[in-house]
Amino acid sequence: MNSTRRLAAAGVWAILVLAGCRQAQDPPQIGVTLAGMEGRIAGPSTHKNLTVFLIDSSEQDGRDFLTLDEGLTKGLVKVSENEQEQVGELRIDNQSDRPLYLQEGERLQGGKQDRTIIASMVVPPRSGWTPLRSFCVEHNRWTAGVRGQGFGFVANAALAPKSVRGEAKIDGSQEGVWRCVAVQKANAYTFCGSSNKNSSLNEMLDSPAVQTISEEYADALAGLVDQDPDAVGVVLAVNGQLEEADVYPNHQVLQKLYPRLIRSYAVQAEMLKNIAKETKVVSTSDVGRLLEDGAEQSKREDKVNAHNTLTIRTLEGNRYQCATEYDGKVVHWQVMKKNGAVVAARGGRSDRRDVLGSDW
Repeated sequence: MNSTRRLAAAGVWAILVLAGCRQAQDPPQIGVTLAGMEGRIAGPSTHKNLTVFLIDSSEQDGRDFLTLDEGLTKGLVKVSENEQEQVGELRIDNQSDRPLYLQEGERLQGGKQDRTIIASMVVPPRSGWTPLRSFCVEHNRWTAGVRGQGFGFVANAALAPKSVRGEAKIDGSQEGVWRCVAVQKANAYTFCGSSNKNSSLNEMLDSPAVQTISEEYADALAGLVDQDPDAVGVVLAVNGQLEEADVYPNHQVLQKLYPRLIRSYAVQAEMLKNIAKETKVVSTSDVGRLLEDGAEQSKREDKVNAHNTLTIRTLEGNRYQCATEYDGKVVHWQVMKKNGAVVAARGGRSDRRDVLGSDW
């Protein structure tokens, strides 16, 4: 079993923590013994209240993946409503000769309702029409738009917010997704000056005011991945709270998806900037604890389709460890933390729910 596969089987990496590797002096290394593979945590780098760490590895998947935005832009990928027009399922056709990498939280505009993709997956080359699970991010519309039954890409490359992705993939709640969208649209209108004239998440994220915020953070943190050819993953923190970690098959996939994660988190960081913050600076040791395995509270496996399987493990500390396997090989490994639940467990009040519509 290769080391990337071991990552999903055991749910963990062997992480060699390099505390503050971009600082002038090299601090002592902190070893964390987990299972199988050696990675390195690099960072942190911070813009305002958004902090980024990178995960490096010399072992990478050599395949050349196509991403959804590339495929739609070049006309190599088609996305459409099903003939039965189901809210929770679209269909996708990869007409290229490359495997198509779909990231959870991809936003699609068109059809009878704007959608977001529930779980990361890979669509084989020359796939033909293939089912694609989705959640609606536009509550009130059920009529064909300017693209008819088809879907196109969005103006702002930002992924759907973490709270929307958590409600969709882990909680499986369409009502929860709609709640997050409604609350965040109202707050983005107040805090960011975004549009709020309809029920679509895309209106908020694609509005000029929010695009300006996304671009500011993306530009400030843009060079990190390009300067680190071993980088295959990213860890993000807002207000000193670790939010999630994402590990991809290779550097090229991370390069394409990293700016989209930053653009998404920029909006969350902007909306959360005035709530209570952690007093300590998040460290590589904290990242190591986020990534390490722990007591498993529950586990579920979901056969997404014939090629893709999603495993979600609930761990201690309100952590959710997710792995998508494509034909038996991991293509997306992730940890998401439910920070609002952490506050509630301490007897406090979760401001996140007021601002984001969810404890995610």
